[in-house]
Amino acid sequence: MSMSTENSSKTELKRDVVSRKKMASYSMGFFMNSFFLTSYNVLVFYYYEVEIGLATALVGLSFAIFAIWNMINDPLAGFLTDKPMSWSKKYGLRTPWIISGCALTILSFYFLFAVPDVDIKSNPWPIFWYMVITTCIFDTFFSVYTTHYAGGFANIFRGKEERRKGSTIVMLFGLLGGISVRIILIPAFIIYGDPSSFLRFALVSVVILTICLILLLPGIYENEFVKGRYLKIYEFLETQKMPYFQFLKTTFKTKSYMIYLTVHALWTYSYVLGQISSFYMLKDVMKFDISVLTIIGIVFLVTYLPSLFIWSKVAKKVEHSKVYGISFVLMGCSSIIGMWQTTLLEIIIKNIIGGVAMGAFGSVMWSVTGDAVDSVNLAAGRHVEAGLIGVRNFFTRSAYIMAAVIIAGIHIATGYVPGAAQQNDLAILGIRIHSALIPAIVSWIAGFLLLKVYDIKGEKKEAQMAALRKKGL
Repeated sequence: MSMSTENSSKTELKRDVVSRKKMASYSMGFFMNSFFLTSYNVLVFYYYEVEIGLATALVGLSFAIFAIWNMINDPLAGFLTDKPMSWSKKYGLRTPWIISGCALTILSFYFLFAVPDVDIKSNPWPIFWYMVITTCIFDTFFSVYTTHYAGGFANIFRGKEERRKGSTIVMLFGLLGGISVRIILIPAFIIYGDPSSFLRFALVSVVILTICLILLLPGIYENEFVKGRYLKIYEFLETQKMPYFQFLKTTFKTKSYMIYLTVHALWTYSYVLGQISSFYMLKDVMKFDISVLTIIGIVFLVTYLPSLFIWSKVAKKVEHSKVYGISFVLMGCSSIIGMWQTTLLEIIIKNIIGGVAMGAFGSVMWSVTGDAVDSVNLAAGRHVEAGLIGVRNFFTRSAYIMAAVIIAGIHIATGYVPGAAQQNDLAILGIRIHSALIPAIVSWIAGFLLLKVYDIKGEKKEAQMAALRKKGL
């Protein structure tokens, strides 16, 4: 590319200053993202195995099929839609995809729990295929929504301070989304042994999520500056479209992004295992009523909120990737307590440590993500955010395969009996392993990679941002 061609491709655009109101509105998307994921992870495996009575092996197989579809669907959904359409100049590149994807995700969320009335003991296959089809449909719409919502962060939040503040606010709303499910909706609606209570939970969730989508609209609005950053570079590269496999090659050759991708995948493994396991730990190991979730959630919330803002202040003076690494070390320390916890006090201590860890995580997660995404944008010479979110999701969705294999395998091997009033000692140990030991080890590995290997920091980070400005990205 000649210097003159490069210069002619760039148009100086006044930087879009993101107000706190816009940050808050944009953050409603992460509220919904956390709401969806928490509900799915905590309830769906347990619901089909214990409440509906689908055989453990079939629930695990269904999760594995869903995860394989998830891995294929996510990167393609991002890459195929990460380009200007006929409506892009008027409505924005990402806004139409976010709105349509989110609305259809809300609708399909309801059907996850609207299971047909079938005699599952004589013929489990209709329920098995219903679970496979509804989870795959849900994931398809969720993928379109999240690839564009998450992909837009790096373009809307451009400066270092905006990314730090934006990350803090986004993660705060994300916490509220997950916490509202765990401490309010689940205790209020879910009843052990009553499958219809899960459907009531879903109906109320649809109403809440629809209101959230309306509140999201001002945040995802793309003004002329934001649209210009996308459209100008695409106009220049229209005759140099990047083939999909070239995009993948560029991504996999970008060391910093691959380290970030590995860390994010490890976090997802830990997160998914911990959430899916939570009902089993609560009911079968601790013998606690579901209302205890409210106490646990409040403890976590009270710890997380001040920690989030304290770590955000710390991140002004400390490398964001270092704060991110510390968060994973603390997550591992929190998780490992589950190997021996027997009292409510121990659960409270675990969630205090977890709240501090997630405060550190939330204060810088989106900032580190933005830096990693920019490293590939720079290598590719174009904006490929949604495609990258798809690639990231390809690897992180493998967490569901891992969770299905680990949980179903342990339950079968240890003699876990769904719905039994008392599990055997081996089954209880198995629950502790898949809810505590494995997540702890995975978290510590992620922390090591961030603290010792990840390298977008200091002068390299500043040089990367300068190079992006020079290329008009």
